[in-house]
Amino acid sequence: MSLTKMAEKQKALAELARSNPEHRFTNLYRLLHWDEWMRSAANAVLARPGSSTAGVDGHTRDYFKKHYEEQLASLVTELKQKTYQPTPVRRVYIPKSNGKMRPLGIPALRDRIVQEALRAILDPIYETDFQPHSYGFRKGRCTMDAIAVIMPLFNESNKHYYVIEGDIKSYFDTVHHRKLLTLLRRRIGDKDVLDLIWKFLKAGVMEQGLFAETDEGVPQGGVISPLLANVYLNEFDKWAEKRWELNPYERSKRRKAGGGNYRMVRYADDFVVVTNDTIEGVRQAREDIRDFLKTELHLDLSAEKTLITHVNDGFTFLGFHIQRRRPEGRWVVHLRPSEQAKEKVKRRIKELTSRGWTWLDEYTRLTSLNAIVRGWAEYYRYTSLLSDLEDITRYMWHRYLNWLLAKHKGSRPNELVKAKTKVILGRTRWTATVREGDKTQEACILSWPSRDSRLTEPVVDAGRRTNQHQSIEDEPGSWRTTPARL
Repeated sequence: MSLTKMAEKQKALAELARSNPEHRFTNLYRLLHWDEWMRSAANAVLARPGSSTAGVDGHTRDYFKKHYEEQLASLVTELKQKTYQPTPVRRVYIPKSNGKMRPLGIPALRDRIVQEALRAILDPIYETDFQPHSYGFRKGRCTMDAIAVIMPLFNESNKHYYVIEGDIKSYFDTVHHRKLLTLLRRRIGDKDVLDLIWKFLKAGVMEQGLFAETDEGVPQGGVISPLLANVYLNEFDKWAEKRWELNPYERSKRRKAGGGNYRMVRYADDFVVVTNDTIEGVRQAREDIRDFLKTELHLDLSAEKTLITHVNDGFTFLGFHIQRRRPEGRWVVHLRPSEQAKEKVKRRIKELTSRGWTWLDEYTRLTSLNAIVRGWAEYYRYTSLLSDLEDITRYMWHRYLNWLLAKHKGSRPNELVKAKTKVILGRTRWTATVREGDKTQEACILSWPSRDSRLTEPVVDAGRRTNQHQSIEDEPGSWRTTPARL
């Protein structure tokens, strides 16, 4: 099977799923026998930075590449003979923004390859089933697509001023296995595929040399976990759509009757519900959400974190802080980086400019700092205020000065500023050079001009102007047959 035939097969699966919403797919497992299907999965996994991290077997990308043909042939043979058994995931902990630790499961590399091959089969089928206002871990969608949906709802005509900030307790660790299999069976009629998914769910975890069974949850870090998590919460999306997604006539009719309209936007396990209902109606809606998640999906809504907020007080969603304010006599909704997002990038800058890095040359350090801030600024380029970007670049400027003082002991700040800065576009920037053969490369600290309109376009201004954010288009030749819907 060539890559072209693989893409055609994925497109055929998507079209069949779209044309027949009740169809149950069979004969899917045989795709895992195809050499090109498994090679494509292996190449995709090996190209990711995470492939340099080993699972419980200790094998990394280098090992797999060294024994590529042997490893791939072994996987295909085990899958054909149905003797394949995934190994337990290696559990590690990574810090969260609130100071707590998040468990992360790292599957063995060969298990990641099988999961990737399985995901390539299931993704075209379920993508057609997912609801339009689900944005997490979906092809051609990003966080800004989700933000772009809710921002216009806060204007003077829609008046969706109340926000339910949804927080599901330990979602990835509490997915009910049998409920998940029940949902999968609605679309998947291939017993071998379902058995393979069940094996992954029950593979267990290894933590500090000790094995623990997994009775519930999907490991954060698994290749197929985001898809399974979306399949599970798609039931919540369908419940919300049936309850709240009305046509303009029905929405107007409900409003005239004294009721409120609602709109939910979900990104993985993060979701918000915005509404123009009364506070009593909003509280009841929160309880209805809690009851549905508990009764139908065996999930708990956090009582402490699932807040009801007025947009005038501001709330945070997907790293953005959204708040309605009246600075000059008219209401404007500001979209800004959250304080947590700013602190996170500052912590990274502080790490790279610590005394432990003074052995590094200045050109390399400036280049890496620029990459961090440029990426951060690109992510938040649609925010409405430039002061946040100015704050980050100012912080980096002074951190780099402290790093130079530690690197060049005995130097004075004024001497370093005079020797190692240039005025470019009206801003004083740190510079560094490196010589490569006959050429000299120069790097300078990235510092946005204060009048760079590309970074200051308003997102919502008094309900009249909106930034026309266009969602990312699918890659050419992808199996998706329709673009992402906003």
